[in-house]
Amino acid sequence: MIHTDITECIGNTPVVSLNDELVPSGKKLYLKLDYFNPNFSIKDRTALGLVKAAMAEGKIRPGSILIESTSGNLGKSLAMLGAVYGFKVIIVVDPKVSASLLKWYQAYGAEVDMVTTPAPEGGFQRARLNRVRQLLDKYPGAFWSNQYDNPSNPAYHAETTAREIADLPVDSIVGAVSTGGHLCGIGKYVKKHKPHLRVVACDVAGSAVFGQPFAPYLINGVGLSWRSANTDTSVLDAVSISSDQEAISVCRLLARDHGILMGGSGGLTVFTALAWLKHSDASSALAIIPDAGTNYLDQIYDDEWLTAKEIKLLGRGELGERLEQKAFTNLRKQETLT
Repeated sequence: MIHTDITECIGNTPVVSLNDELVPSGKKLYLKLDYFNPNFSIKDRTALGLVKAAMAEGKIRPGSILIESTSGNLGKSLAMLGAVYGFKVIIVVDPKVSASLLKWYQAYGAEVDMVTTPAPEGGFQRARLNRVRQLLDKYPGAFWSNQYDNPSNPAYHAETTAREIADLPVDSIVGAVSTGGHLCGIGKYVKKHKPHLRVVACDVAGSAVFGQPFAPYLINGVGLSWRSANTDTSVLDAVSISSDQEAISVCRLLARDHGILMGGSGGLTVFTALAWLKHSDASSALAIIPDAGTNYLDQIYDDEWLTAKEIKLLGRGELGERLEQKAFTNLRKQETLT
């Protein structure tokens, strides 16, 4: 098949079965590897949805300026689309972003604007948004894609990503929540067309999305210091909160034992999916893997970095014990499930 341009290579990512002793006997866990998108991230889908909607509404065109705040992946995707469609992209980042991602943005011709001081409330995420507003004042007519609150984000995932998932042989879908775009978009579709499917969210300890006190955490692509408008809990059935240590340990285990190199949000999702299969009556689950570990070779896959961050990797036995202890909150009834 010959495609017209790189945007036609976004989506239709593969699903693989995880055959591991941590998967409860008699149950199935499948991984949707969304790092098979052009920039190795599910954010290619998000960016395309945001940009297509803005172009249709006349908000951006060749020569326009698009501004966005991102912890990493969305910046790559928007920068690529800026190169394809001929608009300037300004990416607002913070020090958690890896050096390789900065070079990635610049390779596509994007401008990088880094905040260096966290906001008193909301940390670097809030500081980035404050900087976006300053840039919008500086560049009248610039477009803020606003992945957090723009309904085009979940709408595009409902129209595309969800349709790739809905007919798979699973009874649960597990995904990480940050802006809420991909999981809540999927949830909106399946609750309407496949209401028997349960949608399970996972978040990292330190995130405030589900009402916990905000505190700094290490992994990227998950969590926020607030709940964005795109996080619609009415389409989510349950949520579980897990630690950086648990997420990173799963990432390292899957890379070493299965040749699957994923980012920290993927490790978080797999850990949660394993716990969900253990503690619920679900017989099968699909874990959505948002991005590749190639973004984090100098972070979660670097032993010296882990030592500096005081992260001790958990072995299989320790992970098994953590899975036994993991609890879920039923978002329908606001009760704890163990």
